Amino acid sequence: MRSLDGRLTSLALALAAAASGCSRSPVGDGPHPLGAESFTSPGPGGAGGPSGGATAGPAAAPSPSLPADATTPARAVEEADVYARAGTTLLVLNAYRGLHLVDLADLSAPRLLARVAVQGTPIDLYLRGTVALVVVSDSYGWWPVEGGGAGPGWRSRLLAVDVAEPANPTVVTDLALDGTVEQTRLVGDVLYVVSRRLGGFVAPGVATPAVAVAVAPGEDAVTVASFDVREPARPAPVAGLQVSATGWTTHAHVTSDRITLAFTGWDAGAGGLSTRFQAIDISDPGGALSPGATASAPGQVQDRWAMDLDPGSGLFRAVLGTGWNAGAALRAWSWPTPAAAPAPLGSVDVPVAEALTAARFDGARVYLVTALRTDPLWVVDASDPAHPVIAGALQMPGQLDFIEPRGDRLVALGHTNEAGQPFQLQVSLLDVAAPASPKLLSRAVFGTSWGWVNAGADDLRKAFVVLDPPPAGPGLVLVPWSGWDFTTYTHQGGTQLLDWSGDALTLRGFAPHKGSVKRAFPADAAATALVALSDAGVQTLDVADRGAPRELARLDLSRAVADLAVVGDHAVELCGDWDRGDMELALTPALDPDAPAPLARLDLAAPAARLFQRGTISWILARDARSGGQGWLQAVDVSDPLAPRLRGRLALSDAEAPAFGPWWWGWGDEAVLVGDALAVHRQGGRCWDLCPAGGGGAPLDEVRVYDLSDPDRPALAATVPLPTNGWSWGLTASGASVWLTHWSWQSSEGRYFLDRIDLSDPAHPALLPSVNVPGVFVAASPDGARVYTLETRWDRDPVASFVHALDLTARGTARLAGSAALSGWPSGVVTGGGRAYITLTHPLTYSGSGSTSWATSWEVRLAAVALAGPRVESEQAVSGWPGPRLAAGGKLFLDASWPDQGLLVYDLADPAHPAFQELFPTRSWARGIVVADGRAYLPSGPYGVPVVPLTAP
Repeated sequence: MRSLDGRLTSLALALAAAASGCSRSPVGDGPHPLGAESFTSPGPGGAGGPSGGATAGPAAAPSPSLPADATTPARAVEEADVYARAGTTLLVLNAYRGLHLVDLADLSAPRLLARVAVQGTPIDLYLRGTVALVVVSDSYGWWPVEGGGAGPGWRSRLLAVDVAEPANPTVVTDLALDGTVEQTRLVGDVLYVVSRRLGGFVAPGVATPAVAVAVAPGEDAVTVASFDVREPARPAPVAGLQVSATGWTTHAHVTSDRITLAFTGWDAGAGGLSTRFQAIDISDPGGALSPGATASAPGQVQDRWAMDLDPGSGLFRAVLGTGWNAGAALRAWSWPTPAAAPAPLGSVDVPVAEALTAARFDGARVYLVTALRTDPLWVVDASDPAHPVIAGALQMPGQLDFIEPRGDRLVALGHTNEAGQPFQLQVSLLDVAAPASPKLLSRAVFGTSWGWVNAGADDLRKAFVVLDPPPAGPGLVLVPWSGWDFTTYTHQGGTQLLDWSGDALTLRGFAPHKGSVKRAFPADAAATALVALSDAGVQTLDVADRGAPRELARLDLSRAVADLAVVGDHAVELCGDWDRGDMELALTPALDPDAPAPLARLDLAAPAARLFQRGTISWILARDARSGGQGWLQAVDVSDPLAPRLRGRLALSDAEAPAFGPWWWGWGDEAVLVGDALAVHRQGGRCWDLCPAGGGGAPLDEVRVYDLSDPDRPALAATVPLPTNGWSWGLTASGASVWLTHWSWQSSEGRYFLDRIDLSDPAHPALLPSVNVPGVFVAASPDGARVYTLETRWDRDPVASFVHALDLTARGTARLAGSAALSGWPSGVVTGGGRAYITLTHPLTYSGSGSTSWATSWEVRLAAVALAGPRVESEQAVSGWPGPRLAAGGKLFLDASWPDQGLLVYDLADPAHPAFQELFPTRSWARGIVVADGRAYLPSGPYGVPVVPLTAP
């Protein structure tokens, strides 16, 4: 079932299309006379030359808290995380697929019980009894507005999901939140949400009315909203408060009765960074909000750990970086109540030419870390708030990024280059028993050339897990990290285990993880098993031997699907991300392409690859830039979906392997399959690796043809050089040939030429003579005797486009047989059923006149052009700036433009008049559209494979 926002968007788009009608402006006669056999045209992309073209557009921590019990202190402050546990059920908030419920009763075989898909970016999860409270940021849609109807906008959302039956979760409440959520806290029975919005924007349908406090029109604002969650299935809006949000950062410090917001920006009067602190009174257990006083100080608060409030005394302290490599400062105020005017007490400066990297409060002590090339740890004695003093300092290499106090020990996460790598991760154990002489007791360095922890600065404590030593044995430190290795050009990552005791820190085993791991936590009280989470999946680990962690199981949560083919009743998926180098084939049931446990997997050991399907043989065209650009062509037999097997393989040198880049019109190498021949177009301009030594000579422009008729012996059949030119593109398969368009400059204009390669005999491809045509190739008749092109005339006022039909002659020319005129410039074209479907931007109003006029308003139209003729059969307005992707299966698919994420689906029951059917919402741009068995599959990277049913149920 489509979501409310999808249905409302569909309705709005349909109404807009109907209201706009089918009128179009006259564009005059065609630019070439009938019977012409020689053509000059403006360059692709307009007068500026071949920078684009008519067919532009894409081608095909601590353990989570559980609900409070009777012994929990009133108004306890609870933080959200991206996971929660209820018995053997693990709830995981996934950035790509929403809320997942996983059964961990058997760690060797975790099972996905259910998914709850959401639109937007899920960020926070709380579990209260059998209800999951899910906070989603940046959800776009058409929302109900006051007075009826709907309006488009960005907003965030609070969902209450009933998980009493883990296999059948149900969204029972969906509330709107203002802006982009920054932080949340659950305090007692009230959920507080801090969100930020751009000046002048108001999200329609927000459930909690916000009262503005000194927010000027058009100014950025932060909303603090409260929700009563005593009945968690029915969270009720209580109050909202808006305050001015100066600067560019927002951090929140939360106690049981106060939220202190820190806003950092540039103070032009002071000539430097300045932070404003805003107090919000949340002492009412029912959720009422009151604005408090403000304080300010020079410098920047970089995260919430740099703020501290003692609720009993009202002592508020903050550590601020005073500029780039300009030291730091500790400042203290007496701020007994939120409404009281804060009174400065004392401060201490750290005037060094270094930048603040970490700060942490621990009672009367404050720890500051600054770094340039060496890393001083500063211990500040703040027992007298009016006269804090630097008690001691420690010089050490590298820097610390996060500090976890443990009595007279500090366990800290940081970076260092002391092992010869530029930004390697490290964990340090420090002795601070004597503040005047802190000591570095132990340090463990690990990871790649450049490592990081996948958590924001405010959430590092959730990712960096420090478990205290039990009565017998060492404690445990878990660091889930990701990194980039500059020596091998590969992504690496996983969970690093370390032992720690009073004086020792010992590096133990490492558990690699596919995906950028976010969290790792013990699965049992003895910490002999772990669970590691990323947006890619759940991993269970046996760590009874900490020196040799062993993977028990892996469950996909958001397998990144780059391409897909349907073979019989199963789907063949090319999965993985180029930066991790973990491409694989996964086979799933065709009816469940996002199955978390595929029928089979086959590792391809390729960081970049493309999939071409020929019967039951999957052909993988791969390239590995890490090995000097080497590539290969690999056959995989998928006739048995439970046991795919490798067949023939052909190695490709650096000069042969295609360069994988963004696969859109005008960039990167192209490849198409024609029967048993794979044609790869390698072209133009990349002289750093394709031109002769010394940089001389013309850029490469050729088509390599591979004979795939024998799956055990793929072979290079021929290399076909193309006519020398500065630009060629649009490799298209039609009939038994491949077709390209190239452009040749001639004075102020130039000529398009059509290049053809006959592949009817894959072992002996034949390059036919180039033919001058007007515009870029669109399609050809089945016998190749007639071709159709699309030409945009930028030299007309208004801009006009033409679909031309041309007959190829025995004289080596193309004779113009007819033209269809359209107003505007195209953003894409697809063909199907003897028609071309084109979206064009049509200017409505102009300013100026003649050569100095410019369009001031536009609309986008979808045109259906019968190629026989050719003639325009219909035009209709479409919402946004969509581009056509595919006409197949009785449907026309257009990419909905940002921010309408999804596909516009038009019914082609009457192919001359596409009828808007629906906006099928997606959360990403579909990398491809595969139509098979009455369904359209949309491989969408980590967002999975949405499926559009093409027939009524």
